[in-house]
Amino acid sequence: MNKQLTDPEFLTFCETALPIEVVEKFTDNNIRGLENIALRSISTRNKLPANVANLLVAYFYSHFGNQVYNRNDLARLYDYWASKDVRTMAQAAEMTNEDIEAVLNTLR
Repeated sequence: MNKQLTDPEFLTFCETALPIEVVEKFTDNNIRGLENIALRSISTRNKLPANVANLLVAYFYSHFGNQVYNRNDLARLYDYWASKDVRTMAQAAEMTNEDIEAVLNTLR
Protein backbone atom coordinates (compact mmCIF):
# COMPACT_ATOMS: atom_id res chain seq x y z
CA MET A 1 0.00 0.00 0.00
CA ASN A 2 1.13 3.53 -0.75
CA LYS A 3 2.08 5.20 2.52
CA GLN A 4 0.48 8.44 1.37
CA LEU A 5 -2.91 6.73 1.68
CA THR A 6 -2.48 6.60 5.46
CA ASP A 7 -0.92 10.04 5.89
CA PRO A 8 -3.20 12.13 8.17
CA GLU A 9 -2.61 15.24 6.08
CA PHE A 10 -3.63 13.40 2.92
CA LEU A 11 -6.73 11.97 4.62
CA THR A 12 -7.71 15.51 5.62
CA PHE A 13 -7.20 16.58 2.00
CA CYS A 14 -9.60 13.78 0.93
CA GLU A 15 -12.34 15.25 3.12
CA THR A 16 -12.80 18.30 0.89
CA ALA A 17 -10.99 17.66 -2.40
CA LEU A 18 -12.58 16.99 -5.74
CA PRO A 19 -11.77 13.58 -7.26
CA ILE A 20 -9.83 15.26 -10.06
CA GLU A 21 -7.61 16.95 -7.46
CA VAL A 22 -6.86 13.56 -5.94
CA VAL A 23 -5.91 12.18 -9.36
CA GLU A 24 -3.63 15.17 -9.96
CA LYS A 25 -1.62 14.24 -6.85
CA PHE A 26 -0.92 10.74 -8.17
CA THR A 27 -0.32 11.64 -11.81
CA ASP A 28 1.84 14.73 -11.30
CA ASN A 29 -0.95 16.88 -12.78
CA ASN A 30 -0.91 14.77 -15.94
CA ILE A 31 -4.65 14.34 -16.51
CA ARG A 32 -5.36 12.40 -19.69
CA GLY A 33 -8.60 11.61 -21.43
CA LEU A 34 -8.49 8.19 -19.80
CA GLU A 35 -8.67 9.76 -16.33
CA ASN A 36 -11.58 11.95 -17.38
CA ILE A 37 -13.49 8.93 -18.69
CA ALA A 38 -12.79 6.90 -15.54
CA LEU A 39 -13.83 9.75 -13.23
CA ARG A 40 -16.96 10.43 -15.26
CA SER A 41 -17.93 6.78 -14.83
CA ILE A 42 -18.19 7.23 -11.05
CA SER A 43 -19.36 10.84 -10.90
CA THR A 44 -23.09 10.05 -10.82
CA ARG A 45 -23.06 6.88 -8.75
CA ASN A 46 -23.48 8.58 -5.33
CA LYS A 47 -23.26 5.27 -3.44
CA LEU A 48 -20.20 6.22 -1.38
CA PRO A 49 -19.57 9.32 0.74
CA ALA A 50 -17.39 11.85 -1.12
CA ASN A 51 -14.39 11.42 1.22
CA VAL A 52 -14.52 7.62 0.84
CA ALA A 53 -14.77 7.98 -2.94
CA ASN A 54 -11.70 10.23 -2.84
CA LEU A 55 -9.73 7.62 -0.93
CA LEU A 56 -10.90 5.01 -3.44
CA VAL A 57 -9.63 7.24 -6.27
CA ALA A 58 -6.33 7.66 -4.41
CA TYR A 59 -6.05 3.89 -3.92
CA PHE A 60 -6.72 3.31 -7.61
CA TYR A 61 -4.31 5.94 -8.90
CA SER A 62 -1.59 5.12 -6.39
CA HIS A 63 -1.40 1.85 -8.31
CA PHE A 64 -2.36 2.88 -11.86
CA GLY A 65 -1.17 6.51 -12.00
CA ASN A 66 0.40 7.36 -15.39
CA GLN A 67 -0.25 3.83 -16.70
CA VAL A 68 -2.70 2.54 -19.24
CA TYR A 69 -5.56 0.71 -17.52
CA ASN A 70 -9.05 -0.49 -18.31
CA ARG A 71 -11.26 2.59 -18.18
CA ASN A 72 -14.00 0.57 -16.45
CA ASP A 73 -11.80 -0.62 -13.59
CA LEU A 74 -12.37 2.45 -11.41
CA ALA A 75 -16.14 1.99 -11.73
CA ARG A 76 -15.80 -1.72 -10.96
CA LEU A 77 -13.80 -0.91 -7.84
CA TYR A 78 -16.30 1.79 -6.83
CA ASP A 79 -19.19 -0.68 -7.10
CA TYR A 80 -17.19 -3.26 -5.17
CA TRP A 81 -16.63 -0.83 -2.28
CA ALA A 82 -20.32 0.12 -2.39
CA SER A 83 -21.28 -3.56 -2.20
CA LYS A 84 -19.05 -3.88 0.88
CA ASP A 85 -20.92 -0.88 2.38
CA VAL A 86 -17.78 1.20 2.92
CA ARG A 87 -19.11 4.31 4.67
CA THR A 88 -16.24 5.67 6.77
CA MET A 89 -12.64 6.65 6.20
CA ALA A 90 -11.56 3.92 8.62
CA GLN A 91 -13.37 1.30 6.54
CA ALA A 92 -11.94 2.79 3.35
CA ALA A 93 -8.42 2.73 4.78
CA GLU A 94 -8.94 -0.95 5.59
CA MET A 95 -10.04 -1.61 2.00
CA THR A 96 -6.83 -0.06 0.67
CA ASN A 97 -4.96 -2.99 2.22
CA GLU A 98 -6.46 -5.32 -0.39
CA ASP A 99 -4.39 -6.26 -3.43
CA ILE A 100 -6.00 -4.12 -6.14
CA GLU A 101 -4.93 -6.48 -8.94
CA ALA A 102 -6.50 -9.49 -7.20
CA VAL A 103 -9.72 -7.60 -6.52
CA LEU A 104 -10.03 -6.39 -10.11
CA ASN A 105 -9.29 -9.86 -11.47
CA THR A 106 -12.26 -11.23 -9.53
CA LEU A 107 -14.50 -8.40 -10.77
CA ARG A 108 -13.76 -8.71 -14.50
